[in-house]
Amino acid sequence: MYHSVLNIFIGLIGSIIIPLSAQADTSDFSVNGEEWPGFWFSCEFARSQVAPDDDCKMFDDEGFQLAEGRLRYIRMIGSTETACRGSKVGQCFSSSEPTVNISRTDRGKLTLGKKQFKVSYFGCTQIFYFEDTGAYREIWPDKKRCFWAGKRRFYIAPYKGKVTIVK
Repeated sequence: MYHSVLNIFIGLIGSIIIPLSAQADTSDFSVNGEEWPGFWFSCEFARSQVAPDDDCKMFDDEGFQLAEGRLRYIRMIGSTETACRGSKVGQCFSSSEPTVNISRTDRGKLTLGKKQFKVSYFGCTQIFYFEDTGAYREIWPDKKRCFWAGKRRFYIAPYKGKVTIVK
């Protein structure tokens, strides 16, 4: 009796713990309470004010990391993809690519909030708002913009493969 109760308990714990720790919450992309886990790439087939038509299955080679109180610009290195917008070879990659190499550049101090974040860069603090869809996160700047922030909306999604940062 003790072993069967123990086995049932272990089975229940395993069925609860494994899915929570192994899967991201796809409704808002958070993982274990962290709003911006990992590395986020722009959707290749999005435009400055138009969402992508492929649910962000193809990433642009540029993106962001929001971590440790910093906003970092990231760039995928070494893509050979040919299905990029405008037939530009190597400027995009499949979101299902298992591994990527990236370069990373600091873009300022970051303050995360609910449905918005602030970036302080070159003496100006810009507010950005964000909202999630099922496939990507949409980001747009506040109407009061810093000199370095344009009107562009960003459509980004988290990369789920292995990342190597090249210095």
